[in-house]
Amino acid sequence: MTRIWALAAACGLILAAGTAQANPKRVRLPADYAPDKWTLYGVHNRPDIGQVRYLYANKPAIEGAKREGGLPNGSILVMEVYKAKLDAAGAPAVGADGLFHKGDFVQYSVMQKEAGWGNDIPESLRNGDWNYTVYSPDRANKADTREEACLACHKNIGTSGDFVLSWDELVVKARGAVPTVTASTPAAAPGDPARGKALFTRCSNCHTADKSGKHKVGPNLAGVVGRAAGKAPGFAFSPALDRLGGHWDEARLDAWLAGPQKVAGGTKMVFPGFAQGQDRADVIAYLRTLD
Repeated sequence: MTRIWALAAACGLILAAGTAQANPKRVRLPADYAPDKWTLYGVHNRPDIGQVRYLYANKPAIEGAKREGGLPNGSILVMEVYKAKLDAAGAPAVGADGLFHKGDFVQYSVMQKEAGWGNDIPESLRNGDWNYTVYSPDRANKADTREEACLACHKNIGTSGDFVLSWDELVVKARGAVPTVTASTPAAAPGDPARGKALFTRCSNCHTADKSGKHKVGPNLAGVVGRAAGKAPGFAFSPALDRLGGHWDEARLDAWLAGPQKVAGGTKMVFPGFAQGQDRADVIAYLRTLD
């Protein structure tokens, strides 16, 4: 559900039946919820499924994101999902800000965290104490929602991002700057592409990794290993990346994933970096499979 994230089929909150015991009936879209009263912290074009999504956080979530240690109980994140308007050629219409124009409203995808809400969910799926649900445009809770897809997708983020797929954007909005990784460790073993694919979930709000060539907020990363830095057909890079030069070999990718701002100061990328060298090695191993 939230998919704030990427829920089930492409993160739009398409849920499947299963065995998890999360309770979508207790996740609430507050009666006084209004976009102008909550904090907008991210907008995602989804060219792969023709949507644009607006991400909002309540005050407890914003205050919690200013500190280390995850979000407090009472945090609610809402994703408003819209179909993208189409232009005369049948492609999403894009505004001067690079965002798709809103079309029909599809749904609210909601994730909420409260004490003990994870106790009845199997550890293999548990996202701390987060639960998920979907509300229709008329604000009716789809209480028959089954959350396995949401839980499985967000599980990949782990505790470092408090199971929130848009964690990095939320933190940057709350703190007013991109946090930096102050210390990083080397990898202890060769990269594991399967684990790297799961870790890549943290990157999937901004990047695709298929061979379609479609870009999101960031460039498509299929074939990035060995590619010229700041170059991808059809994507407009920031000046910081455009002037970087060179190619994305493994050593450079490792440095980038440890702290993009340290490699190219001024990059628009809000990701602070992977502190653990093994995480970086695994992500790079996954990227190599996309050549």
